[in-house]
Amino acid sequence: MIFKTISRKDLACFGVTFFVLLVCFTLISIFSGFEHEPKRYKTMMVTIILVFFVQYLVYEPIRFLVMAIDYATWPEEDQPYKAETGMQKPNRIAYLKIRLRSLRSELLITEEHQNEPLNRRYKHITGDLLLYGTYFVALMFVVVMQEDQCLYYNTNNMQRLFMENTSFTYGLSQVYFLYQIHNYLKITMIETFFSPNLYGYEGWWAMEQWQKIGVIRLRQVRPVNCHYGLGRPKWDTATYAPEWRLPYHRLHYTDKFWRIYDPFRPFDFKVSFLNGLLLNFDHWGYMFHYPETAGYVVMLMSTKVNCLKQVDYLNAYSWLNKNTSALFIDFAMYNADVNAFTVITLRLENSPFGTQMHRVHVDTVQMLGSVDTRSNLELLVLGVYAILVIQFVRGVFSKLWHDPASIRAVWTMVDLIICALNFLLLSLTIIRDLETDELSEMIETNTRDQYLDFQRPLRLHQMLAIVKGFLVAITTLRLWKVLQFAAVFQHFTHTLFSAWRAVASLGLIILVLLMGMGIALAVPNGNNAEVFHHIIQAVVTCLWYSVGFSAGIKPNDFFHGGRILGILLYMVLVFLLAIVLMNVFASVIYDYFNETGRDLKEQAGKSQISFWEFLRVEYSDSTAGFARYFRCMTKKYRPHGRTVAQNVELELTRQEEARLQKRNFQEPIIPEEDKHGDYLRRGKRMFKLMAILDVQVEILERLVLGDADGNLPSPDVSDSDPEDMPEMYRKQPVKLRPSI
Repeated sequence: MIFKTISRKDLACFGVTFFVLLVCFTLISIFSGFEHEPKRYKTMMVTIILVFFVQYLVYEPIRFLVMAIDYATWPEEDQPYKAETGMQKPNRIAYLKIRLRSLRSELLITEEHQNEPLNRRYKHITGDLLLYGTYFVALMFVVVMQEDQCLYYNTNNMQRLFMENTSFTYGLSQVYFLYQIHNYLKITMIETFFSPNLYGYEGWWAMEQWQKIGVIRLRQVRPVNCHYGLGRPKWDTATYAPEWRLPYHRLHYTDKFWRIYDPFRPFDFKVSFLNGLLLNFDHWGYMFHYPETAGYVVMLMSTKVNCLKQVDYLNAYSWLNKNTSALFIDFAMYNADVNAFTVITLRLENSPFGTQMHRVHVDTVQMLGSVDTRSNLELLVLGVYAILVIQFVRGVFSKLWHDPASIRAVWTMVDLIICALNFLLLSLTIIRDLETDELSEMIETNTRDQYLDFQRPLRLHQMLAIVKGFLVAITTLRLWKVLQFAAVFQHFTHTLFSAWRAVASLGLIILVLLMGMGIALAVPNGNNAEVFHHIIQAVVTCLWYSVGFSAGIKPNDFFHGGRILGILLYMVLVFLLAIVLMNVFASVIYDYFNETGRDLKEQAGKSQISFWEFLRVEYSDSTAGFARYFRCMTKKYRPHGRTVAQNVELELTRQEEARLQKRNFQEPIIPEEDKHGDYLRRGKRMFKLMAILDVQVEILERLVLGDADGNLPSPDVSDSDPEDMPEMYRKQPVKLRPSI
């Protein structure tokens, strides 16, 4: 339709105008003498885009709402219809061209294309495929561009640096007893961060790009008593004197006391909505689940001498003893070269056996996502994604406005969930940026004696990753619904729908056997084998071993309860679970696939068009207009030095040879009804071709022999039926005025 309404002259004028404006603006921006920094230029472009968004999302709805209220309050009379000026006068040639296009459309549209319910379904699928397909592609670009895969290497290196021994540091994995913690704090946490490095200034010895932000926080969690039972312990919150003695006496100069000898104080948790929402989580330890907002806290100083005095003070007054259930060492680092933060949590658990169980948790994230730090391509992708989200939300609410009952449909609820997840994604991004900006302001002012808690923006970043994952999953599910026009997706969907009872029952049987095998292997082998030390891990080990992943399991892991018992359990795991039940599971799904495939083949025998045939007919005008303006894509006739008759004869000879070659294969038996229907379709097609040729000959005759309006000098003799001519194209008799 675009190519029909816009003439070539208008397109040429538009192209020349656009080229002149582009050249002028480019020359002005280069030679005008104004040079904008990249930061200022990006800010200007983002501001312009935001102005457009506010204009069309806020002001335009308000303007239309005011106009609607005004029209509903004071309605005006409708203006009479006036014909457009400059319209082309209808003549015989215009009628013949319309007739020619109509005949060509009738040639493309067969009886199979006249199934109106199927056409409406395909039309709806086309709109959904365009909307959801473009939105899904933009979402993939946003997710991929915002995730830096190189951060994995930094996370892995940080875990190795703090866990293993090096030539300068003491590894956390070598801390076996409680008294070794003080040496670890002195060597790894103080000496390496404050000693002069190879370049002569104080900094982290391992990588000069990473700088510690703020101070290190030591937090320990202590139960009320030393009893290690099956229940969850109650954590202590009382204030103690040195060496954890009671009663605690508060002196009048305690608040002004020198901070170097400040003991462990109860955690000062500020109650707020965001703190309760983001910091209300537990650390999953080997023995217990430790809360984030409980325990006793002490901050190390900003100088090396004072930090060493603090550690000696804590050691001398036994601020770490056998009642310490877990010690957390929290600090954050920043790398300006890659604009990344690293939040590190080192945990040491004091087990009832007297040994220390260690864990290093490292999170490397990019939380500063301002306009300055984003590339032009990323800003472009975010802008396109925002436009597609607006289009998506507009389509969903437009459907609900015109059909409120559609909200009960399952796929409409899925669309609403996608809209809600996008709104949640935007809200979490804004809150995370505000939290990071607040910490950045603290970094600019004073950070030497303060602990910067990056747990809140880190939790927001993790929640953003979770929301993105759910958004990708539910968008893929919605796109799966749109792609049901393809036979592959129909086959898989029908198979799942028909086989879900059998698959669920067999899966439940396999799950019960997995749990039984996991418990049976964890009881005799859990104290000696790492893969069976916990019941859940034993069940998971049985699952991935039964599907073929045997790496990490040794035969000796099964024999800690006796060789005979180990051999029996191994045989049950391998033969009954891995071979019998897994093969039965695959066989059941395979049988349902075959049954569904036969049903789809029977349905495919019905005469109906495919989705691609619908697109070819529905958008034939657009493709023809596109090919008309791009001649290189038009298929041309090439004679190859022969006449038309010779080329036709050669093509008929090739078709006859291909038909003779097919005789060697067994031809399918075609029913007589199908043969008769094919014969009728070919006859109708021949008559349509004859009508098209007749109209084309008449147009050529009127263009060559007729005047500007296509009127022939001789009486009109046309092969076309005059009854087909509309009333407006016929000549009206001239009425004479009666004389007086």
